[in-house]
Amino acid sequence: MKHKFRIIILGENDTRLLSRILIILNRRNLKTNHINVYNDKNSSNFQHLLDLESKEEELIKIKKLIDKLIGVIHVNYYKIEEKNSRKNSWKRIDLPLATSQ
Repeated sequence: MKHKFRIIILGENDTRLLSRILIILNRRNLKTNHINVYNDKNSSNFQHLLDLESKEEELIKIKKLIDKLIGVIHVNYYKIEEKNSRKNSWKRIDLPLATSQ
């Protein structure tokens, strides 16, 4: 079953790094929902955020491939919980109204 994941990649100041990451994802035919690149002004590192849908086993393999790329400092991922999941949902409780008599 496919889940939504967010991959956070910390890399050096290399303009070709994002294209190499996207080539890896395209070869695996993964659906990319969102891409964001953030440049930290205090250092020369870039932070790449990718939201995609895949199986967790496949994501572990992709994480290893991205980690081997030249210019990648660190790769991290986590599962994005859906808003209507049972973990995050509130239970509706019917309480009787207190009436004064």
